[in-house]
Amino acid sequence: MQIMGIDLAGKVDNPTGICVLNLDNDLDNNGRGVTPPEREIYLTTLYTNEEILKKICEVNPTLIVIDARLSLPKERCCLEKDCECAVGGHFRQSEREIRRYGPVLPLTFTGMKMLTMRGVGLACDLSGKYLLKETHPHTVGKMLGFHHLKKNLEDFLIIPPETNEHELDAILAALCGFFYMNDCYLELGNAEEGTIILPRDQNCLRMVK
Repeated sequence: MQIMGIDLAGKVDNPTGICVLNLDNDLDNNGRGVTPPEREIYLTTLYTNEEILKKICEVNPTLIVIDARLSLPKERCCLEKDCECAVGGHFRQSEREIRRYGPVLPLTFTGMKMLTMRGVGLACDLSGKYLLKETHPHTVGKMLGFHHLKKNLEDFLIIPPETNEHELDAILAALCGFFYMNDCYLELGNAEEGTIILPRDQNCLRMVK
């Protein structure tokens, strides 16, 4: 089972981190690993949508988890401030719920707006072809109790020394996808507007340690 995490950049000129993670494991009844998992990890940095889609096609992952909004609030057709749909607000239900764990920026902030529209477009390209989920790596790390991200990940993964911050966030996205596939997750929001997945709690880490 290969899970792809994507730390998507708002601009194609900026780096997008990619992680392909294989943490297949045998679990006991309490969810703890009883045999060493296959710890295969592939990291790269890409830029254009074409590069990202090509890599997805090459890998053919079981699940793709993206750090970007993949949908708009239900009353909005766009994020332009002069459009009539602007009365639909700046947050989806999932963003309102995730704020209990920490602040998130409105979709209509300039940087977030660009990232959201790129995420929505990518989701449209992938819809119906792959299982696709949205996450928020900063909150993932917080819920797992990570304070020094690279060091914490090195407790159970071999992280190349040249790994950049975008690839580290992509690892968190893929790791959250692993927890999702093993039923150790929370799902915020609703199907109508789109949901965000997070680890259920720090106990999820027992599956990989």
